[in-house]
Amino acid sequence: MVAYTLEEIRQRLTFYPEWQYVQGGLTREYEFGDFLEAWGFLTQVALLAERHNHHPEMHNVYNRVLLRWSTHEAGGVTERDFTMIEEVDRIYASSLRARKK
Repeated sequence: MVAYTLEEIRQRLTFYPEWQYVQGGLTREYEFGDFLEAWGFLTQVALLAERHNHHPEMHNVYNRVLLRWSTHEAGGVTERDFTMIEEVDRIYASSLRARKK
């Protein structure tokens, strides 16, 4: 698996405006109504990561979650990381829809 160049990452990120390239990885912060919602989201991300055997850096402070994806074996960002951010954004969108009900 080959890491994308910085230019390739920037081009791909135009389709993911909430995500940024920071310190060699794809990074996004999510905000929730409270700690329990944030922790539930983290749990879903952890299960997704296990299924794909691809694990992000995860940070949680009360109702905020910060994720950072990179492919260590490739030394940067790969297609795997873009696949994961798409999946995670679907989980987040689903949690927002559930919160509005």
